[in-house]
Amino acid sequence: MQFYLVSSLLFAMIVALFAIQNTEIVIIKFLAFEFSVSLVLVILGSAIIGALILYLLSLFKQFGSWFKFRQVRQQKENLEKQINDLIEKIAVLEEGKQELLINEEENKENKTDDIVV
Repeated sequence: MQFYLVSSLLFAMIVALFAIQNTEIVIIKFLAFEFSVSLVLVILGSAIIGALILYLLSLFKQFGSWFKFRQVRQQKENLEKQINDLIEKIAVLEEGKQELLINEEENKENKTDDIVV
């Protein structure tokens, strides 16, 4: 983070130094418009517009990451719910298995009692 900040400030200082050294008046033509402007303003304006474009692009990336995070969190919650449901089903099946084993043992005892009688 600090490296990013320091490098950004260093770049801004280089751009400002470059702009200050180029003070001529230039003619800017865009579509049907024509402007006479100091080259300093053109350089600084271009740098500012470039920085704003980068900022907007990073916002789109951040929104994409946020959306993806929301999807992953929702998937995680759904999977945790499925796991809990499966754990409950396993518990119910284990209880049913125990009941079947008990019933089977009782049936064996009843059959052996019938055979003995």
